[in-house]
Amino acid sequence: MAQTNVYSLNAVGYINATLEPGYTILSCPLIASPDNTIATLLNNTNAQYQSGLKKAEVFQFTGGGYSAEDTAGAANVPSGWQAGGTITINPGQAVFFYNPTSSNMFATFVGTVPTGSLTNTLSPGYNLVGSIVPATGDIVTNSIMNFTNAQRLDYVYTFDSDINPATSAQFGYSEQDVFSPAAGGWTTGDPTITNVYEGFFYHVNSATVPINWVENFSVSQ
Repeated sequence: MAQTNVYSLNAVGYINATLEPGYTILSCPLIASPDNTIATLLNNTNAQYQSGLKKAEVFQFTGGGYSAEDTAGAANVPSGWQAGGTITINPGQAVFFYNPTSSNMFATFVGTVPTGSLTNTLSPGYNLVGSIVPATGDIVTNSIMNFTNAQRLDYVYTFDSDINPATSAQFGYSEQDVFSPAAGGWTTGDPTITNVYEGFFYHVNSATVPINWVENFSVSQ
């Protein structure tokens, strides 16, 4: 039992993620212990996940391309991850998660909520990202996410698992939104995040200049 003069400036919480059949862009806006690898976040050695995550795949996108992939419960690794589960989903990052079944998969993330002034640097070209903090709604007007420094012809792409990439002209992306100062902002409305574990593709139009997405959160908010 903590004494009455013991205080904490950290907020600890958990997130229940529903992973629908097909592809999901997944983020984790919590600092997990001991780390934010998929071996920790999606612990396939735990009986809770052994049947639920079997044959699921995770794809990491860094440096403008897919840099790593891993499979849960492959034939030669019935529990755990085939490539060791070293792919990270740190706050602000996102990955593609593939559910090969016809039923929802589920995951629970537990960790500390990031606090302070938090910078997510978006490099020129494509970035697979999410909010650093667990927030939802309009990423522009939300006082925490406060993404107000988009550049001309930047794009946001959100993925919808209900759209078949093979047959859709949108290749599975439900929102393709471009920033146009002449039009007064985002052409189809401000980008939004529906779930705190949702990620999206952000394309920085500049070939040389990154964007710093700065979020601010404190426990008192």
